[in-house]
Amino acid sequence: MASKKSRNSKSNISNNKKAGGKKPAKWKGLVISLLIFLVLQEVVLRMAFPLPEIKNFNRINYQILDPIGADGPGYLRNINMTWSSSLDTSVAFTHAFNRYGYRDKEWKVKKKNGQKRIFFVGDSFVEGMMASQDQRMTESFLKAAEAQGENYDVFNCGMMGIGLNEYIKFLVDAVPVFKPDEVFLVLYANDIPFQRPYQPASQFQPEYYNSLKPRFLEVKDQMASKSPIPFAWNKEVKPFHEPVPAPGNPWTYNSPQLAKQVSERIARAMRLGTFNFFRTNWILEEEKFLKATPEISTKLQFIKDFLTQQGAELTVFYIPSRSQVTDFYYQFERQACLINCPDYLSLTGSSYQIHQQVLKQESEKLGFPFYDFTDLVRAEENQRNHLYWDYDDHMRTKGYDLIGKVIYEWWK
Repeated sequence: MASKKSRNSKSNISNNKKAGGKKPAKWKGLVISLLIFLVLQEVVLRMAFPLPEIKNFNRINYQILDPIGADGPGYLRNINMTWSSSLDTSVAFTHAFNRYGYRDKEWKVKKKNGQKRIFFVGDSFVEGMMASQDQRMTESFLKAAEAQGENYDVFNCGMMGIGLNEYIKFLVDAVPVFKPDEVFLVLYANDIPFQRPYQPASQFQPEYYNSLKPRFLEVKDQMASKSPIPFAWNKEVKPFHEPVPAPGNPWTYNSPQLAKQVSERIARAMRLGTFNFFRTNWILEEEKFLKATPEISTKLQFIKDFLTQQGAELTVFYIPSRSQVTDFYYQFERQACLINCPDYLSLTGSSYQIHQQVLKQESEKLGFPFYDFTDLVRAEENQRNHLYWDYDDHMRTKGYDLIGKVIYEWWK
């Protein structure tokens, strides 16, 4: 029989073993809790601070007319901007930019198997100024396709205020990365003039974010480099046109001179930033560039050859200025050109339809499909179905809807 001392000794050893056995279980629980916290933290941070796949691809690289201004952050991604024309409507149209700065869904580098990808490239008409996000020509195109049981991956690459040179730069950078099957180059009347010689100076090398890097560290690095940190649930909202006394608003410094040029109603809206203050005397600029013969053969040849090398097809469309198809809008243009404009000015004659002729000739020479919307839009305007707004020169919803449907039907 064991002694009392021996029994106590065994009991102590047993108790020590039990006590020692609880320590691993306790630490295991703490480690699991910490891992769960870190995973949840990462999930929340990735939802709160979304990043694109490519670090250095940004609309601001092509947007020469920076609506944020010279002192802005130098980016457009993942923010909201508003475009207004209080002379036409009380609605301020919101442009919700994706993580690359485009008014579109989020872009993915990898294409879905078997789905054709189409780029719509153009200026503010492709972006859909003076229309809501779901009323742009790309949405009309998709609806027409869906009605026929077809589904395409469409990228709205519209960027306000740019032209052919910037389209080339964008295509050279974006096409090798996103690999579209089709490129629809939608040219508006003011895209072709003011042509400066241009060839891409360098080849874009995409820098991808490390998907395995904790988002906390990524956000910390961006803060250290003073880079913008997009917050998913509180997007910054900025107007395209800021009111006086914004440095980018010409009425801040030139109010007495500008007030003589426009009606009181327009002057008030321009000062408030609720109407495009660059519209002053704009009809006279149109009169000059529409009758000038552009030299665009070299650039179109470059675009066609480059896209062919990348395995993409080029199709070109032309949308006329409203002044090219009807004199109806001159009564509104005249109110923004009180001193320099004559009582009557028509840009509907053949001498102002030169750009369409040049594009048609180039399409025949270079071998790309071309569709000119001039006749169709003129026919609608002649029937008093006005496709453009009165004061703002962009299209109404029905105009974009018509353009998108016709692009689909003609292309198919």
